[in-house]
Amino acid sequence: MFFLIKWTKAKAFVAAAVVICCVVGMLAAGQTTQAVSGKMYEGLYPDMYVNTGDGFEREEGKVAYYTFDDGPSQNTIAILDTLKEKGVKATFFVTGQEASGVDSDAILKRIVEEGHSIGMHTYSHEYSDIYRSVENYLADFHKIREKIMKATGIEPKIFRFPGGSVKNSFASPAVQKAIRIEMRRRGYIYYDWNLVSGDDKSYMTDVDTLIHNILNGAKGKDKIVILCHDDTMRVSTAKAVGPVIDQLAAQGYRFEKLTESVQPVQFGNDDET
Repeated sequence: MFFLIKWTKAKAFVAAAVVICCVVGMLAAGQTTQAVSGKMYEGLYPDMYVNTGDGFEREEGKVAYYTFDDGPSQNTIAILDTLKEKGVKATFFVTGQEASGVDSDAILKRIVEEGHSIGMHTYSHEYSDIYRSVENYLADFHKIREKIMKATGIEPKIFRFPGGSVKNSFASPAVQKAIRIEMRRRGYIYYDWNLVSGDDKSYMTDVDTLIHNILNGAKGKDKIVILCHDDTMRVSTAKAVGPVIDQLAAQGYRFEKLTESVQPVQFGNDDET
């Protein structure tokens, strides 16, 4: 009788553990489904739709797209000064972060007034928050969109995902895929990159290294979308702009800005499956 009772208690314990695991799993699955495929987010922000046309302009020759993420900051001002001196247009994917000692709205306005492209990056730049769900991403996107529109008077139609459009360590592949599909449904176009300057470290990369990285990365490419950053730390990035422009121009590149008419460089994904 003793062994029968002991065996029965053990069996009951195992059965209870299985039930608990199943319940937890079902709850977790329910949360993921709600965040990704509940479609509740499709009704959010009914004004946040754009028309970007149905085709892209043909690109000929060697073209370079200089892009800057994470501004505006004092370094954005330095970059704009150099671009103006060189007669070159670039693209700025901006955030809502306020850098000390600068008027961010004035910089956003200057970007547009001097003929550059401006697009959304994020408002908060908090990866763990914005990639938690489609709803969170849309809320942040709407906030930076409103900031840009208020400061510049234009409606931006292009954007860049923080960390790129795929394989973000802060987002599940399912959530990130759902975000891509939803943003495409709303008409927005995202732009990744095919050349990394190397200024994305937790320290400031020296000017010569940045120049070398860009020139080396351009080899064999007729179209380059250069990833750079213009937050407060990137002093060397601003200093490298002039030499990079001179040396790439000497190699036959012309500089253009990204617009919704430019065929985007995008990382491979499984959105069609």
